[in-house]
Amino acid sequence: MSAKFCILIPSKIFQIEKCFPQRFEVWFAEHQPENYPNSRLHHYSILPLSKFGERRDVNLDLSEQISNRYHVIDFEFNFLQPHIVQALLSWLAKIYRYGEIGLLKYWSDDLKRFPPIRIGETEQSISSLSPNDLPLVRLLFLPLDNYFN
Repeated sequence: MSAKFCILIPSKIFQIEKCFPQRFEVWFAEHQPENYPNSRLHHYSILPLSKFGERRDVNLDLSEQISNRYHVIDFEFNFLQPHIVQALLSWLAKIYRYGEIGLLKYWSDDLKRFPPIRIGETEQSISSLSPNDLPLVRLLFLPLDNYFN
């Protein structure tokens, strides 16, 4: 049992930026946190929210309506520093500024003994909210428009 971290991004980004996974790989390599070992340089996965919810180690309890509207960038055990998350959100907002992103810290447990992941609320912005400080199993949505420069 361990906490993991992921970001939900609007699927619209994949329609706008046809080569999003490749562009993200380049972006991530350029903004790679210094404290990641080289063997974990590209340790993340990108998958549709519906596929993320089918994983054995995720206890997802979200509306079917949002499952087609989001993709997940799952960083798993790698909790990005707040300045890296802010840079990522700014980059995503340049691609598509009208959607919302979701931030999630969740438990990984094959037996699904933990409470299901549900949508939560926050008054904080990511600039004052570290991925490490996110509440467990509460998906927090923030508008990308806040990060458009």
